[in-house]
Amino acid sequence: KQKNGIIALNVMNDNTSSEMQQAQSKRNLERTVKIAAAADVMIHTVARFDLNVASGIIHTLKEYNASEIIIGLHRKAAITDSFFGMMTENLLKGSYRQIMIIKHLIPPNTLRRIVVAVPPKAEYEAGFFKWVERLCRMGTRLGCYMHFFTHPDTWRYLQGYIYKKHKTIRFGYTELENWDDLLLLTGHVNYDQLLVIISARSGFISYQSSFERLPSQISKYFANNSLMLLYPDQYGDPQEMSSFSEPRHYNKSRHYENMLNRIYKWFKKN
Repeated sequence: KQKNGIIALNVMNDNTSSEMQQAQSKRNLERTVKIAAAADVMIHTVARFDLNVASGIIHTLKEYNASEIIIGLHRKAAITDSFFGMMTENLLKGSYRQIMIIKHLIPPNTLRRIVVAVPPKAEYEAGFFKWVERLCRMGTRLGCYMHFFTHPDTWRYLQGYIYKKHKTIRFGYTELENWDDLLLLTGHVNYDQLLVIISARSGFISYQSSFERLPSQISKYFANNSLMLLYPDQYGDPQEMSSFSEPRHYNKSRHYENMLNRIYKWFKKN
């Protein structure tokens, strides 16, 4: 996604793509342009060859200085194969940008509610306000009620931001103090609602070991729900942050210090 529109990307394998696949890629991008035009959305199409899909996405992200990655899954795609395969793993390791993986079972304009599961300490991640803003805009555009399941400490930041920036949104909150209680959401998400799960990259402050069970949990309990899995922005280039002493993350005290300073400046400004 760019400031002046969306990039629709089709990546073909440099070694195995055929003329038929290239023709199909062209047709897919042309269809995407028509759909975007009907919704009055500016879109720029890119077809490229690369060693693999993840590499093609990361290179395009850097070339166009895109703000985030949006991956749409086919409604019949297997969750465990698509969400958590090698491609997603490589994207998370190769980019610090926000990644949204979306699977819609019904048209977005027919959604009645957005249910958001947020892990403890999510407010300390660099991209916290960014994803909150994205979801609030979505809720406003669709006219959906938003309900957050999260820790009380995290809720205070969510509530404060929404009251300041999106006063017209209808929203509510249920305490989810333990992320292991995620399965309790099965009774709160219906077919005509969107479930948004906020995750995190391994090694960052809101990451939890229970995230490793997300593939099986989603496949088993939320297979019949429209779903968005969101990895927020992180500070720094993952390639530069890898070291023996500090593997791909800041230590906890630096996370708290940086985030608290950022939150203080934001509230002071507003």
